Amino acid sequence: MAADRISSFTFSPVRPKRRTSDKLIFISCEGSVTEWEYFEKIVNLAFENVSSKVKVINILEDVLKKKSKQRTSEENRLVTSASPNNLLIKMDDYKLKFSEEYDFDHNPDDEFWLVMDVDENTNASLVDAEGKSNLDKWNTVLEKCREKNYNYAVSNPFFELWLLLHFDDINAEDRKYAVTSLHPYEPTGHFRERLADLNVPLKKDKHINERHYQNYSKEAIVNAIHRAENLESKPESDYPDDLGTTVYRLLKSIKEIDDQYEVN
Repeated sequence: MAADRISSFTFSPVRPKRRTSDKLIFISCEGSVTEWEYFEKIVNLAFENVSSKVKVINILEDVLKKKSKQRTSEENRLVTSASPNNLLIKMDDYKLKFSEEYDFDHNPDDEFWLVMDVDENTNASLVDAEGKSNLDKWNTVLEKCREKNYNYAVSNPFFELWLLLHFDDINAEDRKYAVTSLHPYEPTGHFRERLADLNVPLKKDKHINERHYQNYSKEAIVNAIHRAENLESKPESDYPDDLGTTVYRLLKSIKEIDDQYEVN
């Protein structure tokens, strides 16, 4: 049974009996380290009013608590094998398992988000044994998301760009790494180097250094939202076809909940 793949969770969202939205936000992340820490740790610190309203779904939570050397080969494979389709399955499984507990059918305002990177997911030349290209599989996932009313927040080329926007505008060198119709995905440490130059480096294993959590303040997140909005060449497009990130849309939704507490 699909729901059996879900591990146990201690998260207990609260629908407050007050004049605020009772919306809950559920997030399925592609990255097993950076994205999970950002939403699970940093966002909850910056927007303390939403800690009971936002859940990062992670079926590998127990595995991630282990150091890489302590994991089995299968566990290490799972940690690095996230794909857009796996995120979709993860969200479907979660909704199935907890549908009664959170009464999803009677709470249509709840939001479900897949956080993904463009990287090689839109590469039409990479084809699997069944003849399906990465682009085919990517488009299938987006189509299913629309059918299920799931949202998706996509970074081009990857999530580190969103982190960078908390601290700086993009420059001409940054733009060279965008995935476009003329430029395929190029693995690079460029954005990590940019973060290091701004004194907010990631650790070697991509963890966000706990010492820098406070740098990702509410003000910094608002700055990232504005910068990401300004990057959009086609507002409200499915995903960035040039350097950019729509993660800001998810953060705007989280901020809207937090803002309601501010005025009550």
